[in-house]
Amino acid sequence: MNLRSSIRKKLNSSIERVNRLFDRYPRTYISLLCLFAVSGYAFVFLFPVLSIASVINIFEIFFGDGAFEWTQVLFWLSVLVFTAQISYRMFVTRPVPAVGFTMPESKIPKVYEVVERLQTHFKRPVIQRIIISANYELDIIKTPFWMLPVWSTNTLVIGLPLLICLTPNQFEQMVARRIGQFSKQNNMITNWLYQLNGIWQQYSYIYGKQKNIESWFLKLFYMSYAALYKKFSVLAARKDELSADKYAMEMYFHEEICEMITADALCRWYLENRFWPAIEKAYSDKNKETHQPFRKLTTVIRGNLNVVTKSMLNNLMNDEMPDATSRIPTLRQRLVEIGHVEPTMKKYTGESAADYYLEKSLNGALNLMDKLWYKNNIKKKNQKKTSKKKWIPVLQ
Repeated sequence: MNLRSSIRKKLNSSIERVNRLFDRYPRTYISLLCLFAVSGYAFVFLFPVLSIASVINIFEIFFGDGAFEWTQVLFWLSVLVFTAQISYRMFVTRPVPAVGFTMPESKIPKVYEVVERLQTHFKRPVIQRIIISANYELDIIKTPFWMLPVWSTNTLVIGLPLLICLTPNQFEQMVARRIGQFSKQNNMITNWLYQLNGIWQQYSYIYGKQKNIESWFLKLFYMSYAALYKKFSVLAARKDELSADKYAMEMYFHEEICEMITADALCRWYLENRFWPAIEKAYSDKNKETHQPFRKLTTVIRGNLNVVTKSMLNNLMNDEMPDATSRIPTLRQRLVEIGHVEPTMKKYTGESAADYYLEKSLNGALNLMDKLWYKNNIKKKNQKKTSKKKWIPVLQ
């Protein structure tokens, strides 16, 4: 084990112990996390404030009543040059919107209809874009207009695997829980903390792509800060995810939400532990079917889940605590939070959410995702390259 791996392992172990301690004292944890979050804002303001302070001090040295000293002039001039460069770089840099397959209303009118209806109910947030990604996810990505994380645009990211795996009703309930969560009616603090994780990751990503000296300094800070914030905000993210389920219960029956939660956990587990490992193994065996994993998923998901549902549900319900780095609560935690003790799972019948909501766009989406999956995974493996996980829901 190299030094970096050893340090990372010790750091993760320390964070796990801290999280277990904070789990016992939630109010103290939220208060400290808010202070840590505010420090990110303070860093954004630090350099413009220092630039203004430098100008004021230089002016006072030249025109004030005190003794004139060149050492003070040189000091504040150096501070001004450094902070002005950093401030300029922060001012001209714009965060990049989430990347995905942008879907206009003409392509998926039923999705826009659902989003508009749910926005009317929860009042906010306003969704400016809807994109389809290659991951199992349904999230709202906030992209600040500039480097101060105050005003943002909202992108609804819908994973194609999620559409393939869930029924139309379950998908609608998933959208409801997310829009309700971001409306902040009852979870203002935890959702603010939840959102900041994605924003700090954006800053880390965008500065990491730049090559100038001042960006290197900003990259160094945000890479460290974003990584630490992500680890320490795990408990707040789980709490906010539990709040999201309660928002969905405002519009749907408890039994429906219980089934949606069960299906969500089950499909997520199946993809991570069965489907994608099988695809990787098939590729290593030179199986050409792996060139179209998303199209294959549309044919295997229903049958496989119906066969092994009981055993998988038992495994999921036996998990008392989520992985230390997971921002998603366990199935048991989510069910208990809404007043249920047993999962509910019906056999899959009828069309999937992908069939119902994407309609004629489904075939094109499957072709695009399969091509991008092949390009990003197969070709990279052939070239023996490794890819780092990005903050944005990239097509991979």
